[in-house]
Amino acid sequence: MIKAALKNSSWLVSEKFVTMGLNLFVTVWLARQLGVQVYGELAYVLALVTLVTPLAALGLNAIITRELVERDEDEPRIMATTAAVRLFGALFGFAALLTWLQFTSTVTPEEHIAIVIIGATSILQAFQVVEYYFQAKVSAHYVVKMRTVVTACAGVIKIIVAWVSADLLSVAYVYAAEFLFWGLGYIFLYQSQARGFQFKAIDWRYGGQLLKQSFWLILSGVAAVLYLKVDQVMLGHMVSKSEVGVYAVAVKMSEVWYFFATALATSFFAMLLTLRKEQSPLYATRLQQLCDALFGLALALAIVVSLLAEPIIPWLFGEEYRASAAILTIHIWASLFIYMRALASKWLIAERLLAFSLVSHGLGAVVNILANLWLIPLYQGLGAAVATIMSYAVASYLAFWVSGATRPLAIVMTRSLYLPFTLGYRHWALLKRIKRRT
Repeated sequence: MIKAALKNSSWLVSEKFVTMGLNLFVTVWLARQLGVQVYGELAYVLALVTLVTPLAALGLNAIITRELVERDEDEPRIMATTAAVRLFGALFGFAALLTWLQFTSTVTPEEHIAIVIIGATSILQAFQVVEYYFQAKVSAHYVVKMRTVVTACAGVIKIIVAWVSADLLSVAYVYAAEFLFWGLGYIFLYQSQARGFQFKAIDWRYGGQLLKQSFWLILSGVAAVLYLKVDQVMLGHMVSKSEVGVYAVAVKMSEVWYFFATALATSFFAMLLTLRKEQSPLYATRLQQLCDALFGLALALAIVVSLLAEPIIPWLFGEEYRASAAILTIHIWASLFIYMRALASKWLIAERLLAFSLVSHGLGAVVNILANLWLIPLYQGLGAAVATIMSYAVASYLAFWVSGATRPLAIVMTRSLYLPFTLGYRHWALLKRIKRRT
């Protein structure tokens, strides 16, 4: 079981290493070619589109994995129903985005068009349900290959387009095409490697049951994306699009590392579900080990990135982005809580504490918005970075102390936070246990 999970994780990590390098190069190229103003407009557009993505996911991602693991024989109904429900959610999200555009005066005509075309093609991300099918089967390599090809092709085209015509709309069309081919790729994969979508198997009553289970996750997803992207939207409204560009570069260099947490937590989720289902004593042990690994990795990354930010940012992006370095040295420390949150989100699913996901993300969103309203006028991008750390600390750690049901995980995370100070003792205790057994 562990061997299969590690192999699955290796595929996901390998994909991210490839796409991370490519996306980093593309980001550097776009930032240099477009300039801080246009790049800021692009980041602003993408942030707005991202705000409605929870309506396409509908909080069903991890629930799908759980359903497929526990009810493998019911796959056609699960997949067809989930895809249909998510498609309606994506259409509703796009309609909400169009409605918002009718009432705002801060979006330029070019930004308006870019939002519409990217938002329209992102509807097909509803078929990302296929990814969670292959995760449940611990066969991520199918999705990895497809996404890598699409991302690589889109990256090359972005480079060419930005070099030939450094304007917002030209690049926006490429992003739209990327979303389109991702969606079509998911459909093709499921048709060729599995049974294919059997839409006659759609069960709307079952879909209602899934939505009832995921209701709190839908709301928490909205709250989560608010404190993930609302800072860039608020910077665009309260300061300028060029400030969004400076901030977006720092955020990109910080977020590029998040894939480690997602890949590890996702790959071991099915294993944790199985251990819990079997009421294995290894469940608590594996949970602590995974949390320790995630925190330790985040701490190492935060230290390295903080030390290298000042010389690396101007060298990569140019002098007009020098201010991004200071923002990055602050923003990267949010990863300590983000990495542990990747595990916490899976744990809440396994323990069926979905309502708490809304509580924690809701608190994080409120803290983020209020902190941004306070700090952005004073410190611009630096203030937004501080607000990000505050919101993630509340949502991903402090909130778990509120309820007795979630306090066990808060204790697990606290042990991980003390990891740098207790590592020597843990190593000594482990050696002592091994010596006793021998």
